[in-house]
Amino acid sequence: MEGRKQRTISTVIVVGHVNYDQVWSLSSPLASGARITYLDRTLRLGGGGFHTGTQLARLGNDVRLVSSLTDDGHGRAALAALQAGGIDVRHVTMRSGETLFTEILLEPSGERTILNPGGRERPPFAIPDPVSGDAAYLNALVLDDGIVASLETIPLVISQFPLRKASPRPADIVIGSRADFPDEDTHRIWERAAAIAGPRLTTLVLTDGTRPISLYDGKVLNHVTPLKQVSVQDTIGAGDCFTGIFLHGLLQGFSLKMSAEQASQQTAEWLSKRSLAG
Repeated sequence: MEGRKQRTISTVIVVGHVNYDQVWSLSSPLASGARITYLDRTLRLGGGGFHTGTQLARLGNDVRLVSSLTDDGHGRAALAALQAGGIDVRHVTMRSGETLFTEILLEPSGERTILNPGGRERPPFAIPDPVSGDAAYLNALVLDDGIVASLETIPLVISQFPLRKASPRPADIVIGSRADFPDEDTHRIWERAAAIAGPRLTTLVLTDGTRPISLYDGKVLNHVTPLKQVSVQDTIGAGDCFTGIFLHGLLQGFSLKMSAEQASQQTAEWLSKRSLAG
């Protein structure tokens, strides 16, 4: 990673969902049988494909998004927003139907409960033709054979750690949240990541809120202390934002440690700006 040639513009394939998140800011924590009021309700674009792709494009990369949207008013508005953000949408499939919102219940502590519509299965992420680029980021469970074959030719692949049954995919780096693996040994998490990413896996990255970031290569565990910390209620999208900035740093030739430091700092700044704007 340290010796990667510095480039001004990199082509990054981003595979992930673009959602409409309806965020309910609750006045008190969820409790069985309670009557709870909400302070605010906000509808905004979200999802791993949106947040990570937006950050990569903002930093000057050529982002090519593989995703799908519903061909209705909300879906077409999302497509226009992606294009306005500088994202190449030629691989975004428009499907018939009605856009369903992801409902997010946000407690005062920042704890969130995510409600996805039941009774539907999203189709695998698919592409009609092979894609190529300098890097790829995956935030997806099921990938078709065409995407997996394309990944074999892409020199740097980062995958979000899938928390449910997922397609194996060749990945150099797997990123997850320590909160998703309570009380689990780091090497055990590495083994689970390797089962998904295969022999290309070189690094497991575990974020942990404002606490140090873990970098593990299967033998040596290093920690990176975030350079800037913020306290905000709404951290939705922070992990995806971090990943986009982290990947950009690697593409610019920075080390894993420096890329993680920059990603944590800029993510904190992004959260602060959004909190002030909201």
